[in-house]
Amino acid sequence: MSFATYKKNRTDLTQINKKVDEIQESKSNSFKDSRFWGATVDKDLNGSARLRFCPAPEGEDLPWVQYHEHRFEVDGSWYVELCPTTLGRDCPVCKFNGILWKTEIKENKAIVSSRKRKLVYIANLVVLKDKEVPENEGKVFLYKFGQKIFEKIKMALKPKDEDDPAVNVFDFWEGADFNLEIKKVADFRNYDDSKFRVPSPLFQGDDDLLEKVYHQLHKLQPFVEEKKFKSYEELEKKFNDVVGGVKGKIQKKADELFQDSEKPAVKEPEENKTRKPQTETATAPPWEEVAKKTTEKKTTKKTKKTTEVPEEVPVESENALDFYNKLVEED
Repeated sequence: MSFATYKKNRTDLTQINKKVDEIQESKSNSFKDSRFWGATVDKDLNGSARLRFCPAPEGEDLPWVQYHEHRFEVDGSWYVELCPTTLGRDCPVCKFNGILWKTEIKENKAIVSSRKRKLVYIANLVVLKDKEVPENEGKVFLYKFGQKIFEKIKMALKPKDEDDPAVNVFDFWEGADFNLEIKKVADFRNYDDSKFRVPSPLFQGDDDLLEKVYHQLHKLQPFVEEKKFKSYEELEKKFNDVVGGVKGKIQKKADELFQDSEKPAVKEPEENKTRKPQTETATAPPWEEVAKKTTEKKTTKKTKKTTEVPEEVPVESENALDFYNKLVEED
């Protein structure tokens, strides 16, 4: 574009501000979904609420859906994506994690732990008590939770002790309220003290109120539709960008320049100046670079023998849907 063309067609301030507002609105909507309920915690990560899980919405077979996701940060860049292994497809992050894990290097295993896929569940619920946000009480929300809470649901559906009665916690009449208790343990939210109460009808079994709730239940299957999952190529590009830490490196360089600008420049003696060899442009995926470096490291440095048995790549439990489908049968 020539300067004359730019001068003629340049964007005025009104259009720029309109675009900024659109971006801001889009950003806000992408991170907040009013259909979801989340527990309010204090500065010490403590919180509580009383909830009631709801049955499957009309036209669906199960009262929850589940999927895997990756959520991690590298040098200021975030990778938050659904893991295609949910659909039985390959995942570039899982592939890279597998390569790192096989190196049996402690630091690499720590990286794998921070980037491994996590199992996420979504279900409908009614908020019965929320002392921090009382206006939520009596309303139907979607609730996203993890493996710890789902284990408590499984224990209620099929107790380990055969003498304990099984409770379908998703039932309006024979289900049970759930006391959600959150406390801080090792800087993370802990749900160990959460538990189901004695079974009782929701809203004292008032059919009019229960029918109203039933018609407010949100559809769950759209969260696991195939179109929600990106292709392998798209995820690989995103992963490469994040692992490269482009955003973080730019910020780091800016900080360095800012700091250097406050300090007088020190001229390096001529005799200390050496020409550094030019490095090749990195074109290979990051996992190939890691594998290459690991191989070089192993060939140049002897490591002590160890009797430690190599662990498998940590993966969360799967096929929770199969569990629900076999509630009547023996596992």
